[in-house]
Amino acid sequence: METLKVTFFEDPLVVYIILGAVAVGLTVRWRTAARSGRWLATGLLILAILAGGIFAMETLVVTDREQIRLALKDIAESVPAGRIEHAMTYLDEKYFGWGKFKPGAVLAAKVALARYDIQKVSLFGDPAIEIDGKLAKCKVGAMITYKVKGEPARHPMAWRVKWIKRPEGWRIQQAEPTTDILP
Repeated sequence: METLKVTFFEDPLVVYIILGAVAVGLTVRWRTAARSGRWLATGLLILAILAGGIFAMETLVVTDREQIRLALKDIAESVPAGRIEHAMTYLDEKYFGWGKFKPGAVLAAKVALARYDIQKVSLFGDPAIEIDGKLAKCKVGAMITYKVKGEPARHPMAWRVKWIKRPEGWRIQQAEPTTDILP
């Protein structure tokens, strides 16, 4: 089931390749057999409608995995923009982990932002996200570009993050620094 969800809603490239191969097959069959052009046009129209339907599904349906990726991207963009309060809205009310509880994590993040002039947060690749019902976990890495005393610096960071799905969306239940995924 998970494979079908990924194939149709997150990464339908394989389906597009199959549809393209079928279109080529139809065209070759039409050229080698004495079939009417109407037969080919009907077949290609059906394939185009299928491809359009798959594109619409992929575009319109935002899966849990995509919601978490979007949240990570939003956090990474919010921090250098100085919108730490917005980034912290992704912490669950029952958060525990780095900074102990949510108020401690918010305070620690504010202290770090006050100390370093963060210019950019770039996520490493596409984090592998494992979803199990209303819980999810991932390891996420980022390169943090900042200035200390006017001098540019970069620092890689990685986190093990546990998520929980709430009515308002996915929230970070726990986050701990790690070093096992840094490049």
